[in-house]
Amino acid sequence: MKHGERLKVAINDFEENRQKLSSKLVSSLETAETKLTEEDPDLPKVSKDFEKEWTSIQKRYKGFKKDFDRVGTTSTDYFAKLDELVNNINKESLRNQELAKNDVLRQKWDKSYQEAKVSIEKVTQVLEAGNDFHMVLVASSIRQKLEQNVGELNLIAAQAKELLGDLEAFTMAGRELVEG
Repeated sequence: MKHGERLKVAINDFEENRQKLSSKLVSSLETAETKLTEEDPDLPKVSKDFEKEWTSIQKRYKGFKKDFDRVGTTSTDYFAKLDELVNNINKESLRNQELAKNDVLRQKWDKSYQEAKVSIEKVTQVLEAGNDFHMVLVASSIRQKLEQNVGELNLIAAQAKELLGDLEAFTMAGRELVEG
């Protein structure tokens, strides 16, 4: 029953990755939400922290998806082996009974697998929305930094205008001195 063992391992790996992905995803989103709802959030820092977390989530998701695909492949092998074994039964009535059991099991499995596939597609959509959120967060961070830079530039301009105004007074004083 090598095929049964391989399927069991694939399912266990999938479940382990699913739990880790779920935990990591929820934790990262909650942390980002908490940081963004602070009174004066540091968008560049939140953005950088979220990017690091999100990269880790994407990596885990790829492993999760790979594990799901492996479950699909090993389950196909598993059912092929079951059918092969049953088709080697000589007594037709017993073979038909066993084939019927395989069919029932296969239908039940296919239904579960298709439901899981739909759920994974929904997780993919959540991750795509998370990617969009990340891009918006980075853009906001850049805009905030630009706004800070514009503010600093305005302050520098005001200081320059004041200093140049002071120099104009110096020029006038110099002219008065020269012109008498």
